[in-house]
Amino acid sequence: MSTDNAGRRFRRLLYGSITVVSVMAAALVVANFSHGPQLQSAQINVNTAVERSGQRLLLQANEPLDPSAAGKLTVSPAAAATATVDGDTIDVQFTGILSYNTRYTVSVPEVRSVAGGGASTLDYTFTTANPTTYFLSPSKAGEQFSDAVLSAPIGGGAPTPVYQAPRIRQFVALGDTLVVDTVNDDGTDALTIVSLTGAAPIVVNLAGSGTITSLKADPTSKLFGYTFTPQPSAHFEAQPDQLYVYDITRGNDYSIPITGTDFEVLTAKDWMLIPGTTSLVAQTESSDLLLVDTLGERDGTSGPVPIGRADSLVGFVPTTKTLITATGGARTATDFAQPEHPSSAFPSVAGDLGGTDSAIVDASGATLEIQDSGHGSDTTVSTLEAGGSSALFSLDSLEPAGQSVTSVCVAPNGLYAAITTSAQQITYVDLADGKTLSTVDGHDANWCSAR
Repeated sequence: MSTDNAGRRFRRLLYGSITVVSVMAAALVVANFSHGPQLQSAQINVNTAVERSGQRLLLQANEPLDPSAAGKLTVSPAAAATATVDGDTIDVQFTGILSYNTRYTVSVPEVRSVAGGGASTLDYTFTTANPTTYFLSPSKAGEQFSDAVLSAPIGGGAPTPVYQAPRIRQFVALGDTLVVDTVNDDGTDALTIVSLTGAAPIVVNLAGSGTITSLKADPTSKLFGYTFTPQPSAHFEAQPDQLYVYDITRGNDYSIPITGTDFEVLTAKDWMLIPGTTSLVAQTESSDLLLVDTLGERDGTSGPVPIGRADSLVGFVPTTKTLITATGGARTATDFAQPEHPSSAFPSVAGDLGGTDSAIVDASGATLEIQDSGHGSDTTVSTLEAGGSSALFSLDSLEPAGQSVTSVCVAPNGLYAAITTSAQQITYVDLADGKTLSTVDGHDANWCSAR
């Protein structure tokens, strides 16, 4: 074989290979161009999506996108959301709070590259968190421990004991920490901070022997507070319901005494921590309202600020810093998210008593109320709104007969209710459709600890 023939054969093979590779590359380009953009990754925090509005889902494609895709977003089951396009990413922002333990599918059809070409649909499915709730289980005969704090998923599941003691009066939950009020043999109380992650428990130093008359917490600020009534003494007058706050971020620390305008530890008729802050509102024995920065009390940099009067503290509108108070049948909203804490009339609804048997649902004035369904006992929870009322939950068809509803409170995200009955059962109900998520044997659901 001559050298010229071998060279010609090599060139034919080389050119043929180049042609095949070029054709394959062109085919891939045409395929990618005609198929449209593809989803590369997605990111969302499924825990905060059920706690706060405005949470984001980021959908990242494999190439820069035409901005027109943002207007074609759909969510199933329906949830209000908006979308914007930034380069290769579609930023989906949910307007409201998503439901617990729900499978959502987000779809963006007719997505095109900025270079044009074929369209595609970007789909992403995720399931939101199924949060754990805590509740108090009453004693059962034959058990070593009389009482227990149990945990269980909202959507159903076997309860698990997380803390046990002979006599538990009340408790609050702050994330992975419990604060438990137990009764000593002499009838006085002990307050213990219990870690659910294995850290050593902390015994809170109370102001002597006495009883805890209320215990409330704000998980977002890592604060809990309590009112303490000392045992009677022959040597001095013991003031009841003395208000203290504890900051669990400081570990083993002292409680912060909350003082009134007379610089003495405040006797609180009622009080509430302002969600997501280090402040609280306290109602004095004469129904005056005081705004107190708890850390300022601890550091000595601030004191109580009078902010008016009210017959009762109804509660905060879920997911807000707006406190609802009631005076003479009228309700007032005070927004502590604003610097000057403006107050305004809050919508009243027919049938609302504004007392401990009611719970605010939202800023429109919707309220849950325990009502007598006509059989002489409180067996119904109704949703009261400006346009009327509707039954959310009823005991009429449940066993055992003769039981009643004893308390109701709304979840921190405002979408669910915890309803407790005299049979010491808690039923978790979806406020949107009245469907039951789960029922557990117990009382004092941790959702209600802010009240």
